[in-house]
Amino acid sequence: MPHTKPRHVQVVPKASIMWSYLVLRPSVAAVAVIFSIVVTRILKTILIWRRIKFVPGPPADSLILGNTGDSKCPDRHSVISKLSEKYGAILRRRLLDQHVIQGQLFGKSVASAFNTSNMKAQFPNIRLACGQLIDILKSLDGKTAVDMDSALCRESLDVIGRVGFGRDLGATRNLSEGDGPGQAMAVTNAALFEAEHTLLDPLRGYKIWRKDVRAGTAATKEFHKVMQSLVKSMRTETPDPSSIAAHLLEIKDPSTGKPLDDKRLLPEVSTLFMAGFETTGHTAAWVVFAVSQHPEVEAGIVKKLRGLGLLATSEAPDPRPIQWDDIPQLHYLTATIKETMRLYPVAGGATYRHSKSGKDVALCGGNFILPGGVDLHMPIAAVHHAKDVWDEPYTFKPERFLEDGAEDAKGVPLVSGRKPQRFMPFSQGSRDSVGQTLARLNLTATLAQLYGNFSFQLAPKMGGAQGVEASRRTAITLSCDKGMWMNFGQRVQ
Repeated sequence: MPHTKPRHVQVVPKASIMWSYLVLRPSVAAVAVIFSIVVTRILKTILIWRRIKFVPGPPADSLILGNTGDSKCPDRHSVISKLSEKYGAILRRRLLDQHVIQGQLFGKSVASAFNTSNMKAQFPNIRLACGQLIDILKSLDGKTAVDMDSALCRESLDVIGRVGFGRDLGATRNLSEGDGPGQAMAVTNAALFEAEHTLLDPLRGYKIWRKDVRAGTAATKEFHKVMQSLVKSMRTETPDPSSIAAHLLEIKDPSTGKPLDDKRLLPEVSTLFMAGFETTGHTAAWVVFAVSQHPEVEAGIVKKLRGLGLLATSEAPDPRPIQWDDIPQLHYLTATIKETMRLYPVAGGATYRHSKSGKDVALCGGNFILPGGVDLHMPIAAVHHAKDVWDEPYTFKPERFLEDGAEDAKGVPLVSGRKPQRFMPFSQGSRDSVGQTLARLNLTATLAQLYGNFSFQLAPKMGGAQGVEASRRTAITLSCDKGMWMNFGQRVQ
């Protein structure tokens, strides 16, 4: 036999084989990384659950997704309130791997734009925007129902345009003329519609094969164009010193010490429009609905308007224009607005708070410890409907807000030496609505002028009060899916 040289076999360490395999197969490496991330998050979720499992809460709808039932309901405010009634003031939920503590924990850069002197200076613009709406309603025959939700959202958008930027956006005027492409109301509504659906479906933006998604993306871009034109006008024209635009231009970027550039200014302007017009408009529409169901409440509002000369009568068919000094005297109308905001809190879902430090947070004066990594959700709707702090919480009673301390929680211990609040339609603390002064002023002035000239009745197409309640929907804000169609009559024909 021929002589053969012995073979020398090199033994490769197993670790080297593994790393070579991962390098040669990137897909395997990616799967390994994803697997480790998933396992880590699952373990973290379990550890947090063990710390908060003593907190009552609803069972998960899905082992993986958690409590997703509320996101499928058109009116999430009602779901939140019912959960609080069943499980108590503090309860837990889980969304995917994120634990949320829902609690009734009674506890700004352009803020100066909304101070008393600036609001007083801008008051004529609020009156002017409402005057346009009154003129349009008077031009109608009174037999045709009007969607007052749309009408009041338009008026609110025009108020923001005038008070904020000195611009007539034409939203109210287009109530009778119709919205053309690119007009403020059309593009803002379309962008808001897309934002609401993205909130309900976080993966929506990736579904580019769907026609409605592509249309929503285009609408959002169109909205940005309108906002960019406003920013451009702020730069090229000198805004009124009492306007929001003037104060936005004075904001300094903390990282540079210089005024905000357009990239930073655009989100501020967009937020004012998105967060401002719809919340005020929907609230006003809910007031009109609530008052239409309670003739005695309308009688109380009318009585005060008559006494101030703000009511159209046969002797004075054109009531005098409302003035700044009239607002503090409209006690019953203010109470009616507050009771509507309590019963129908447009922003009742509030926002979530997340501890960036990952450390435990002491709440309620140290009586409750929020573990690090757990989100906090304080739903305003649940607080406003809580039987523990309100008598007959689902009954419409404006008189409750005529009492002293009506907004304070009763029978609840002090927190950090302060009385807890049970009424918080604009949230509370550092994250409360910076524009609430304008919103309150616009609501009172607008509704006073409307009720001074008209009386409203729910249109038959709404299906009565039951039809309105059944059509409640909550995406970003609470509204009626049908709109708020009203028949109306003038005080003086």
